[in-house]
Amino acid sequence: MAAREARRDFLKRTLVWTLGTTWVGVAGAPRAQNAPQLLNYQGRLTDAAGAPRNGSFAMSFAILGGPSGWSEAQSVTVANGFFSVLLGSVTPFPADLFTGGATDSYGPVRHLQVTVGGETLTPNIRIVSAAWAIGTVAGPTGATGPAGTTGPQGFTGPSGPTGIVGSTGPTGPTGPGGPSGPSGPTGATGPTGFTGPTGATGPTGLTGPTGETGPTGFTGPTGATGPVGAVFAF
Repeated sequence: MAAREARRDFLKRTLVWTLGTTWVGVAGAPRAQNAPQLLNYQGRLTDAAGAPRNGSFAMSFAILGGPSGWSEAQSVTVANGFFSVLLGSVTPFPADLFTGGATDSYGPVRHLQVTVGGETLTPNIRIVSAAWAIGTVAGPTGATGPAGTTGPQGFTGPSGPTGIVGSTGPTGPTGPGGPSGPSGPTGATGPTGFTGPTGATGPTGLTGPTGETGPTGFTGPTGATGPVGAVFAF
């Protein structure tokens, strides 16, 4: 009875494992051409009482069993217990992750290990192929056939209507002005221009007022008396 209760508490603390794969390699076959190198993993997280968790949780993921190890850590948002992550979006998968390594009659044996908040959850879940991935695994490349004749070009179809132009978003704030650049060197002095023609003579200005009379000079000395002239009788 005690073992059964312990098992029930363990299941309440673990994730509900739901794994969807975008691509998976098959033992002995090359990877599907043009397949996205991501794995989509979805799960449900509850507390010990079975209530769904909400918030952001630190989770780490590791794929075990391949010839090259792989792991990555993500901050995962959980809403009403449910979450979805793209494995390989942080750390790319190595090229040989699904080739070589452990295999069985079904192909590569790879397990996903999940750690939440430092606690590693058990059991690990085996990674299996999705139907799309199985249908698109590339087989051996056949010989290239002869090139066919190019057919006539078809008519150009009518242009579709122009979609609605979205509204212009708000103008962002103006960034700070950059520092002033250094002053450039002074340019060479240009040649002297031609002398222009002499302008017309302007009108004569008004006569100014007469100045004051200067002071009288000193009287000079009396000159010598001249000789007496001849007397004539009439």
